[in-house]
Amino acid sequence: MIFEDLNQAQKEAVEKVGGPILVFAGAGSGKTRVLTHKIGYLINEIGIPPQNILAVTFTNKAASEMKSRVQSLVSSDASKVNVGTFHSVCAGILRRQIHKIGYTNDFTIYDQNDSKSLLKEVVKTLNFDLKTFDPRTCQIKISQYKNKLQSPENVASLATDIFEERISLVYEEYQKKLKAFNSVDFDDLLLLPLQIFKDSINTLEFYQSQFQYILVDEYQDTNMPQFEFIYSLSKVHKEICVVGDDDQSIYGWRGADINNILNFKEAYGNATTIKLEQNYRSTKVILEAAWSVVSRNVHRADKKLWTNNKSGEKINVNACDDEKHEARKILSIIQDRTKEGMKLNDFVVLYRTNQQSRAIEDVLRRSSIPYQIVGGIKFYDRKEIKDMLAYLRLAVNPKDEVSFQRVVNFPHRGVGKTTVEKIISFAGDKGIHALDALSKISDINIGKKQKQSLNYFFELINKITLMAKDSSPIEIVTQLITSLKLKEYYLDQDTSESTDRWLNIEELISSIQDYTDMNKGSSLSMFLEEVSLLTDIDRWNDQNDCISLMTVHSAKGLEFPIVFVCGMEEMLFPHASYLESDSEMDEERRLFYVALTRSMQRVYLLYAMRRLKFGSGYIPTSPSRFLNEIPLEFLDYNKPNVTSFKKKSFFSASKSLSKNVDFTPNTKVEHGVFGQGIVLSVEGVGEEQKLTVRFRGRQIKKLIKKYANLKKV
Repeated sequence: MIFEDLNQAQKEAVEKVGGPILVFAGAGSGKTRVLTHKIGYLINEIGIPPQNILAVTFTNKAASEMKSRVQSLVSSDASKVNVGTFHSVCAGILRRQIHKIGYTNDFTIYDQNDSKSLLKEVVKTLNFDLKTFDPRTCQIKISQYKNKLQSPENVASLATDIFEERISLVYEEYQKKLKAFNSVDFDDLLLLPLQIFKDSINTLEFYQSQFQYILVDEYQDTNMPQFEFIYSLSKVHKEICVVGDDDQSIYGWRGADINNILNFKEAYGNATTIKLEQNYRSTKVILEAAWSVVSRNVHRADKKLWTNNKSGEKINVNACDDEKHEARKILSIIQDRTKEGMKLNDFVVLYRTNQQSRAIEDVLRRSSIPYQIVGGIKFYDRKEIKDMLAYLRLAVNPKDEVSFQRVVNFPHRGVGKTTVEKIISFAGDKGIHALDALSKISDINIGKKQKQSLNYFFELINKITLMAKDSSPIEIVTQLITSLKLKEYYLDQDTSESTDRWLNIEELISSIQDYTDMNKGSSLSMFLEEVSLLTDIDRWNDQNDCISLMTVHSAKGLEFPIVFVCGMEEMLFPHASYLESDSEMDEERRLFYVALTRSMQRVYLLYAMRRLKFGSGYIPTSPSRFLNEIPLEFLDYNKPNVTSFKKKSFFSASKSLSKNVDFTPNTKVEHGVFGQGIVLSVEGVGEEQKLTVRFRGRQIKKLIKKYANLKKV
């Protein structure tokens, strides 16, 4: 049963045990089957207890699917296998071990919005300019430092200018605040276990002993902390199998290092390499087209996918007038294909950036075509949901000041900004937390009504804190909503927006009920951790009969009979932000490879000859270089219908942009202060032109031509 339906390479990967193993698994080559069958083989044939196996994936959805498949292969309890994402595995270790580095085990996990809120407070505390030290910019920089395992002290010692010196101070103060609030951000989930392993050799040895065999999925997407985590656990016994595909390494922008997979043998010594090159998903045409693009990358392992599937239809390329025409073309093709018997959930529309979905959504809505979108505003990022979660987090972790500030005046109870500042100032003077300060409210110089409101708030938090010790998550949230009279609060406003917010609260209640039913005896802390670790794709339902819309990044690991890739234009795909170096262009090429190889039957590529740019009107575009990298024999071009818009207005716009203009999009330039960069867009004419330029370090600047003193490079 373990070797049933496996090809020779898959069988070899499953039964090879003893020493490090690298499996190059191309798109659609059955890597999930190999991983699950290998776990089954380790349990049934090698005799490793399920609890001594660790399998790490990149999405909760993949982890859940892996557990389910393993259970069908083994007689023992597969639920004992440690399967999870890097973040969930590390969070589990921290729940048991974080007290060893000065936190308590009821810590809060901050998402990006929470982190940004805290950084804003830090920048203000340090009296730095919020425009120069924008919280989002600080967040990106600090995440980059953490992905390189650089501490605030490292950053300070390597600083080359005043900006980097001050960023190191922001980083240092941010980490102090996180610890004071008994909270961690997403990057800390990966870093803090490494700190514990370093400080406590006994703890490291415990986990090295527990995890007798380690498997890692999507190894090409690991960053430095993830590599160090896996290496620390496996360096003694070296019983490790990693599976991945360097051609699908698309997360360099968030720290992933393709060298982790390309240099695996160097890191682990005498490693076995196995290649899975038979594709079971796509047609021959799709694979040849995808390979013709990605094979242009020099820094890649030598391999090429092949398939016994049919040749299939050529890739259809559609030149469209603009993004509205592009959306209508997608709808028209879907309508034609559904008449032939295709279902709506057979289609996915992929794009490079989330902003591209708007025109497509508009067309689908007007035609009453059901669709689901992955990305955009996540359910758990909606204001009303975050408000509820902040209450629950405060009940679990009273030190969480970000959550305190979020809900101390929600629903509105007359507690303004000045009152909150007085509470926080009082708490700071007394060396206590903001919530603790409410127990001494009589000593704070605020109004009588505010004191009454805050007393009620304090009692409510204490009430649900007590419930959190022994009540189920659904009991706690039900009590909280009743105490806050939340249903009345939203529905009494009698607006469509407030009604929608209440409906979202009801969906939250349903999700908590489902969680409680499926996880008997679970705590509120466990529910909050699960919510914190959810990804976009975890809420996607492939059973719904509707069209899926998502970025190419979100689509990795998925497959669909028919794939649309829209926005196939220079500066969009490949994206303008990734034209600085060969390595960045290589990643864009890999991203396009991922887009093509999601398809089982047919691919449609679309580009617009002009696209609406915010604040600039319509500007001309040029087709993506990737289209030229695919041999014509695999393409079927549909010529543009230029009569569907006024030729005169289009070409006059093109002329007005180029008249007396020294700079055009994609021009490389140099600035006296910001250094070298590339022009992203040009607005207006003459000396008053507004130029949007991306400089090194991905700094985006808007400059007036006559003042900018830019030089062409």
